[in-house]
Amino acid sequence: VAIEYERADALLGYTNGALLDDVLDSIGARDAAAAFTAVDRVIQTGQDPRRFVEDLLERFRDLIVVSATTATGAAGVLRGTPQDELDRMEVQARKFGSAELSRAADVANAALTEMTGATSPRLHLELMVARILVPESDETSRGALARVERLERRIGVASDGLSAAPAPVDEPVARSAPSTGSGTEGEAPA
Repeated sequence: VAIEYERADALLGYTNGALLDDVLDSIGARDAAAAFTAVDRVIQTGQDPRRFVEDLLERFRDLIVVSATTATGAAGVLRGTPQDELDRMEVQARKFGSAELSRAADVANAALTEMTGATSPRLHLELMVARILVPESDETSRGALARVERLERRIGVASDGLSAAPAPVDEPVARSAPSTGSGTEGEAPA
């Protein structure tokens, strides 16, 4: 009897790294069909959904570290992680951005809490993926920042996750400036 690698990982309680990568790549590409197919693979391979979310949360943490530090800094914090995996995580972190990674980690953490004692952990896993995929449904400032960051990546604007925060503070100043001057720029926004 042959046991596939994914099945052996699931039986031993480990989440297959390729499965984590598939979910993250799908979410990073905003490919809902692929993300839900990967979630189905989690269930079909016998993986415990709670364990998967724990491992996904840990990977989000790793991506946050990679996003927030240099390559040397990430290697120092994530000791024992092979360089090719660090390189892959750097690519994944760029697909998300700092604010979106932080929000995704919060959503995963909340889902993990909700899964405790749940009768349908698969449903919670699927809802978690849906919430991560749709920051528009998050009406908090984190959701707004994730949406701004996503738009910046779409149009090719580099963002460190903090550059979007000063915009609301500068906005009232920009509106008050035209009242002291007589340029046509002040008339266009009005």
